[in-house]
Formats: sequence, C-alpha cells, structure tokens
Amino acid sequence: MRLFTPGDVVVRREVLHGKVWSEMPTRVIVDEPGLLAVFVEPGTRLTYPDHHHPHPWDKPERGFWRGHGKLMLHRPQDAYSVDLFWKGDDRTFGNYYLNLQAPYRRVEDGFETLDHALDYTLAPDGTWAQRDLDEFEEQVASGKYSAREAEEIRAEGLKIEKMLASGEIWWDTAWADWRPSLDWQ
Repeated sequence: MRLFTPGDVVVRREVLHGKVWSEMPTRVIVDEPGLLAVFVEPGTRLTYPDHHHPHPWDKPERGFWRGHGKLMLHRPQDAYSVDLFWKGDDRTFGNYYLNLQAPYRRVEDGFETLDHALDYTLAPDGTWAQRDLDEFEEQVASGKYSAREAEEIRAEGLKIEKMLASGEIWWDTAWADWRPSLDWQ
C-alpha cells in the first residue's frame, strides 16, 4: 500500500466486529515506514454509522471535534497511538494521551483501527495516570471485546505503564511545539 502525502486528508475509521463503528477525517503530517502522524483539525465532523454496539460518543454534542485539534502519532505495530493536546487561548501544550487501539491497517482512503477505551495521560512534567478503566471493563462486559482480546489490551496497558514509569518514551517531545498550517481548511 502506498504512503500518503503530507497534507492529504485521509479517513481514520474504527471497525468493530467487521462493521464500521466511527469515521473521522484526518490531515496527514508525516507518513514514513516507522511513523504515521495525522492531525484532527478543530471542527472536524465525526460520524457514527448504525451499529449493533452503539458508539459512546454518538451524541449530537459530540458530532464535531472541539478544542485545538489533536495530533496522533502511530507506529505500525503499536496497539496504541500517542495523541497530543493543547489548551488555552495561547495553545499551550497540555499533555500526551496514549490511546490504546488496534494497530492501524492501511486502506485506500486512510487507515482502520479500533479504540480499546483504556488510556493513559502523560503530563509535560512526566507524571502519568491510567484513564477509563471503568469504561473499558464495561465494554468488556458488554461484549465489545472477547476475553482473549481484553487480556491482550490489559497486557498492552502494562507495557505502557512500564514505559511511562521508566521515562523512556519513543516519540520526539518536539512534537509538542508543532503547529498546524494556517492554509488548511
């Protein structure tokens, strides 16, 4: 599959039980063999096709991306992305958000993954926290994941905890200073 060109708009699609669960256009920042970096622009429309397992964000107030957008860093085999968030009128870097998800698969118009609900935040000062454990366990109980998948997700969480506790992250912290192009619509 071809690499995308920086500036391309591609779709980040979540697929659950073989059916599209959510879709979100993203802007390609970098696409190279070891890194796919995409940006969700403020105001991006989010869509949630009909599904037997309703998406928790499928609410009128969650139909568009709010805030400064988010930059998502993906490595090909990782079962998580590193998302960067900014805050305030001056767009100060807020935190990294390690979003557990299926390793991405390239498709013609973008890439596919599936959010695993379990997440971690990493503050600029190095403090970190696990997030959404209750939501993850509720989704396991509701059948979103099989018992085997749930164990794999928990194991991935433990690997992330070890990485965060060691302070040895793989991504370049200079991404915190990245700014989107003013030319993008």
